[in-house]
Amino acid sequence: MKKPKILLILIILLSCANAQTPSIKWWFDTKDASFGQSAAGDIDGDGKLEIVFGCYRNDSCVYALNAEDGSLLWKYNTGGCNDVAPIIYDVDGDSKPDIVVPASCNPTTFCLDGQTGTVKWQTPTRGSDSPPTIADIDNDGKTEILHGEFGGYVICINAENGSKKWEIAVDTNSWIQTAPTIVDLDGDGKLDYVVGTWNFDNQDKIYAYHGDDLSLLWSYTINAYMYHGTAVADLDKDGRPELLVGAYNDTLYCLNGENGTLNWKYFGSGGYIGAPATIGDIDNDGSCDVVFVSGYRVIALSGNGIKKWDYSISGYSGAFRGVVLSDINNDPYPDVIFGNDSGKVIALNGYSGKELWTVDLAQHYGKKAFALDHAPLIADFDGNDSLEVFIVGGHGEYPAIENGFGRAYMVSVGKGNGPDWLMFQRDIRRQSSLCEFSTGIEDTQITPIKETVKVFPNPVTNSTSIQFINPKNENYTLMIYNEVGSLIQKIDNITGNDLNINNCDFESGVYFFQLQSISGVEGDGEFVLMK
Repeated sequence: MKKPKILLILIILLSCANAQTPSIKWWFDTKDASFGQSAAGDIDGDGKLEIVFGCYRNDSCVYALNAEDGSLLWKYNTGGCNDVAPIIYDVDGDSKPDIVVPASCNPTTFCLDGQTGTVKWQTPTRGSDSPPTIADIDNDGKTEILHGEFGGYVICINAENGSKKWEIAVDTNSWIQTAPTIVDLDGDGKLDYVVGTWNFDNQDKIYAYHGDDLSLLWSYTINAYMYHGTAVADLDKDGRPELLVGAYNDTLYCLNGENGTLNWKYFGSGGYIGAPATIGDIDNDGSCDVVFVSGYRVIALSGNGIKKWDYSISGYSGAFRGVVLSDINNDPYPDVIFGNDSGKVIALNGYSGKELWTVDLAQHYGKKAFALDHAPLIADFDGNDSLEVFIVGGHGEYPAIENGFGRAYMVSVGKGNGPDWLMFQRDIRRQSSLCEFSTGIEDTQITPIKETVKVFPNPVTNSTSIQFINPKNENYTLMIYNEVGSLIQKIDNITGNDLNINNCDFESGVYFFQLQSISGVEGDGEFVLMK
């Protein structure tokens, strides 16, 4: 009868080992709330992540903050409300990241220089709440930017110069609020895109279009508003993508990507589904799961739509921007992190749905009106080998915009296995998934290599070999630092996956290195040199 007691003690010890007490690392005040989400990347080439987000009317600025301490890198006033998620991307091929962000009340899409915040180009639009997506949508060898518009249109902008390539009317009795999710739906080797409508006569549909000739692939009638975009994964393991989208009839729809037929649907019973669903294997059983927000409830489903757990947010508070998935407590399972209308950041155990911790940022700010209408980002933002959560909250009003206020927070949460979550819906095609669907088409999103860097021999004498996964032949920069953090060598334009470093000019000691792509620091490690 002693074994159960020993097992119980071990469980308690493991639970204590994984227990965390989050702490606020820094904060940055704004003049209004942020409804536009955030994106993180190394935009100034210093080997560290910066965070970009926009604020509402009383502020009207797009901010770039140094993620390690919250100091301001730059800000740009767009002259209106910036309530769309930005994207960090090198639009003109100069190997320097840029910021693309549409504005709504000032109907313009801006491209800002990542290092300085100056305008590279600006494109008149119909105004947008639709997060932009980026891909070579028509296979012409150049990158395009897509986003929805008020009036029921989707616009396509040439990324290199901001010129309008095309614009199509999806439903002119609606707004296109959703991001145009980009994926090869029918397996023809060409990219397609998917949008949903906010129709004013309750005649809403999901539309799928071919990216090259803009012809309609299929549509599916829902008759309920859709605000955020779709999540993508091969949930039934048939080699074809499934699409998940929630609507204001409180139903989550799983559609077969190739033809738009219904795979399954789930009624949330929390009021409405405005946030995007998120996909990941939350119990490590080898199959993708789905986590979504229905009103005040966070619900986890298996890939075939069977409920795994259900969490009710206290005070019937909603989480309109959805959840992100990342292991933050150093166990084998991804956790569920989100911000709510009551100004609290909450983390749930992904396996069980039990609450790990709550940080009350409204209490810290000192006003009950402080809400988190913003999705979090997760990474080791300060390079201290532990994870942080970034989120922005506040209060916005219209027409009394002068009552607005806001604050960005960085919260330290401790050790975890990640992965990083660096932008809204996780990638530049807005697929909201850790179970990425691969079509074999050259993908412009960055492939994380953080866990795949290998160094040998180690310790070394004359030369060091660094190997990493680079299946898309992305362009990387290697930076090597000595023990006191001084940069001693920098190698640009690495496009392979195997690099040999000559150490003849190095002194004996410990050296640290970072592999950096245009989206930020993607891999790191260290080696010991002995002569």
